[in-house]
Amino acid sequence: MVIVVATMMFMVQLDVSVLVIALPQIARHFGVPVVSLSLAVSIYLIMLVAFLPLSGWAADRFGARRVLIAATGAFGLFSLLCAFTGAVWQFILLRALMGMAASLLTPVARLVLLKQARREELVDALSITAMPMLVAPTIGPSLGGFIVEHGSWQYIFLLNVPVALALMGLTRLRIEAFPPARGHRLDWLGAALLAGALIALLTGIDRLAAGLTRPGPWALIAAGALLAALTGRHLRRHAAPIVTLDALADPAFRTTVIGAGAVVRLPLRAMLFLLPLMFQDGLGFSPFLAGLMLIALNGGDLLTKPVLGHWFDRYGFRRTSLVGCALILAALAALLPVDGGPVGVVVILLALVAAGIARSIVFTGMASLTFAALDKAQMSSGNVVANISMQMFNALAVSLTALLLGVATALGGRAAPALADYRLTLGAITLIGLVSALLLVRQLPVHLRDLDGGRDRIERA
Repeated sequence: MVIVVATMMFMVQLDVSVLVIALPQIARHFGVPVVSLSLAVSIYLIMLVAFLPLSGWAADRFGARRVLIAATGAFGLFSLLCAFTGAVWQFILLRALMGMAASLLTPVARLVLLKQARREELVDALSITAMPMLVAPTIGPSLGGFIVEHGSWQYIFLLNVPVALALMGLTRLRIEAFPPARGHRLDWLGAALLAGALIALLTGIDRLAAGLTRPGPWALIAAGALLAALTGRHLRRHAAPIVTLDALADPAFRTTVIGAGAVVRLPLRAMLFLLPLMFQDGLGFSPFLAGLMLIALNGGDLLTKPVLGHWFDRYGFRRTSLVGCALILAALAALLPVDGGPVGVVVILLALVAAGIARSIVFTGMASLTFAALDKAQMSSGNVVANISMQMFNALAVSLTALLLGVATALGGRAAPALADYRLTLGAITLIGLVSALLLVRQLPVHLRDLDGGRDRIERA
């Protein structure tokens, strides 16, 4: 059962990291600029976050096993159709449907694990299922590069089909059929408003990359802002809303979920979209080499995990977190002047390892701060809001990067991005990281145990 759950999570996590490396080839196939295909990545993440709140209700209403089988089958079917679609708009639509299916897989699979595993097995089971979150981004870019260099981008999607079929069969055999809880009613209006707001806002921001003067993206952003206001009003007034926002009253939680603690992670998320394109289109690396080099990023992350607790205990929460932020900025700055020569390759690898270490520090620190001050009554709702925020900022990082790259290309008077445009975009992302890090300085407690004592200071900041 644990292996089935872990494989589902792995399949969902692998999707984006494999696809990004293939975007230049997919763009050439459809005859569109590579920047315009940012929507193929962001729409998957947008739909994943927009329908995430429905996962718990669906598992209760229809039974977790039935939901997992249906979602896995849908993910495989839409993957198959992606491989054979003939138009870019069809491809984008199918990516959206894949994101909807993915929104059910990970949370429902984790729920099954928590229900079915024995108490003495739970720690080991959770450790095993945490591995896909680390392994998938590590091998994804190199796997995607190998596929497109020695085969075709369509195989990225075709490989999902046998995996999905196997998972459907194993789910029926290995996962217990818990009875549905039909008494749980869904806040349909809240779900619709929340999904509509997220889809409109994030899609509008993404489509600005196609041109800042086009009215369509701005209309989507305006509609999204209106829906967001209506969503907030509804959630505050409804007796049992789709998402409870009580945890946002805590200043530390608010900092990491929607404030500087969330924004400071944007550059690291943006790197995963920008660097594969920069390495191929800007520096002339092959898809496989571009993907292979990104292993250094995730390798630095993995190597740092075992010692993070010691660092935070010995040097303090604030100091360690800020060192991580500084390391992010140093790594980004080191990547700005690189070229495709041997020295440039060495600098890239060292910078990526440093960025991986920084990512491990900052992501762990912000995740710890997210829940450190919440009481047990707020923990459940806080977890839902934090998950929505994480996926929302993942999508925002892709859309913002595409927007900055599109603006840089237009300013240069070019039809397609050149190395100078990638460097300008990377510089803008570095500046965003710097500003957010400076704002974060006053909002971090010296130690997590001092959080309650530092609450007034955080609130004033």
